[in-house]
Amino acid sequence: MRILLIGEYSGFHNALKKGLVEHGHEVTLVGDGDGFKRFPVDIHIAHRAYSKSSWRKKLHVLLWKLTGIDLKDGVVISRFRESEHLLKNYDIVQFINSNPFHCEPAVEWKMIDFLLKNNNKAFLVACGDDVPYAAYLQKEHEGYSILKPEPGKNMPATHVVHTLKYLKSGYVKNYERLLASCEKIIPSNTDYAAALKHELKATPIIPAPVQTDLLPLNQNDNLSVIHIFMGINQSNYWKKGINYFEQALEIIEKKYGNRVQITRATNLPYDTYIKAYANCHILLDQVLCYDQGYNALEAMAQGKTVFAGGSDIYLKAHGLNEIPVIDAQPDVNVLVQQLSTLIENPESILELGIKARAHVLNYHDYNKIAEDFLKLYLT
Repeated sequence: MRILLIGEYSGFHNALKKGLVEHGHEVTLVGDGDGFKRFPVDIHIAHRAYSKSSWRKKLHVLLWKLTGIDLKDGVVISRFRESEHLLKNYDIVQFINSNPFHCEPAVEWKMIDFLLKNNNKAFLVACGDDVPYAAYLQKEHEGYSILKPEPGKNMPATHVVHTLKYLKSGYVKNYERLLASCEKIIPSNTDYAAALKHELKATPIIPAPVQTDLLPLNQNDNLSVIHIFMGINQSNYWKKGINYFEQALEIIEKKYGNRVQITRATNLPYDTYIKAYANCHILLDQVLCYDQGYNALEAMAQGKTVFAGGSDIYLKAHGLNEIPVIDAQPDVNVLVQQLSTLIENPESILELGIKARAHVLNYHDYNKIAEDFLKLYLT
């Protein structure tokens, strides 16, 4: 089959592409590389003109605020038009979400509509922010979330503007039109499956694919100093609950001094990010979730002990009895206790890391996940 993958989140479509290609299919990946992360794509549809200098950024933002016109959208759709001849006659076209080109809805739909009209079966993946997830978090979800870091306390809108945009009428209309044209929508983890529990086109969870062959076991056997790593994406700082981690780390630094080494890295390209945490023992991924994000899975594949989602909600959704991650909570005292237990029992860090790698190999290997997608495409 010829398969067209539209958009990229954290390497999801790159890993799936590799599995599909190894199964003998022709695959083309279109997108912007997930911004600063710079994941490889076959057809690059993105803007760069307004990110090369500070005055261009300011002009871009000012005009958008004054007129609602986003100059970068013109660049994106121009690049799309230049590539239209390469985006036709595929058996499958799969969208990473309903806003894969990051444009305003009217411009976005022109590109989506072209892809729907010029290709065969369409599918939609739920692996990040989108209309049903944003609506679910605001209306149905109970407990902590990226919109409510603490029960009864809302996150300031400025910190979740990317999520809340999906509640606007233009984004909702695009999502509904796209879903109507798709065969199925495929949740990649517990958080997104919960938002789709009433959606008839939703499939069971197909876990996120991970390129396990590129992520060999890489444990630091020197336990004399415990290396803790925290990667920070500034745009997602509050949504990931990084504030809880930072407060906990301040306490840990004072409590253990030179027994720990703490590394904080901000907005690194993917290749640099992977290298930055290579020697860590513990990786702090995110707090406000019930499943593992992509960064967590890749670190687990390398045998790291990871703080992410791993609650009873996760276990029930996946039919598991246990998950080899530290279930991070939006509670500084709990995080300090969890970190302290690991630091004072360092051998357990390596043991948990070995189990974490086995879990990713069993449930997230890109080749196995590609098989699951192919079965869905052919039904």
